[in-house]
Amino acid sequence: MKNKIEICYLCGKKLGRKEEISYDHVPPRQFYPSGIRKNTNLHLFTLPTCISCNKSYQKDEDYFVSSLGPLAKDSYTGNELWKDISRQAKRPESKKLIQKVWREFNRTPHGIILPNRKVAKRFDGGRVRRVIWKILRGLYFKENKIFLPEDTKKIIWVGFKDEGLPSIFPYVRNTPSRGNYPGVFDYKYRKEEDFELWAMLFWNTLTAVILFRIQIIHPQARPINQS
Repeated sequence: MKNKIEICYLCGKKLGRKEEISYDHVPPRQFYPSGIRKNTNLHLFTLPTCISCNKSYQKDEDYFVSSLGPLAKDSYTGNELWKDISRQAKRPESKKLIQKVWREFNRTPHGIILPNRKVAKRFDGGRVRRVIWKILRGLYFKENKIFLPEDTKKIIWVGFKDEGLPSIFPYVRNTPSRGNYPGVFDYKYRKEEDFELWAMLFWNTLTAVILFRIQIIHPQARPINQS
């Protein structure tokens, strides 16, 4: 007789008591604007995790939305997300985050005055890539029922739509879309013998491309149906 064993997709450890388990949305629930959640019968995907693992990403996910969400403001999804960001900005606990994001906008980067009232936007690449890799690990677990270690060797590119992306992007761009709500989040991937190439699209604006090598999976995380 086989019993279902749940593991945390973030650390790979077997999950124990129910009070120690959290159910994490992949991608994060806040990526879906509240106006869209209210007016659409969304069926968002979740995975069980350790509570501590889930909480360790919360501030980075908040930063991801607040820093990069405004870039999508010209779309319907982006406008709805901007409403959420604006409401969040009024809360006292968000003051430091909003100040940090505000400083990332610059009209004169390196002393150069940009034309046509353009503004340069910086972002914390380490935090953004950490969130992207977390989402990919969740999707990988969803697709393959296999734990993907955090320290997997990888390269992550982030670009505005198709700008700043690697020459290998077209290799995955024309594969089938796999996101249930592509106006908010979409993803694609291609598998080869010794590597995988994934692409994610956030709010029809921000594109991430991830290249990683397949490695031996931690034996503790071997899924899901074990005797």
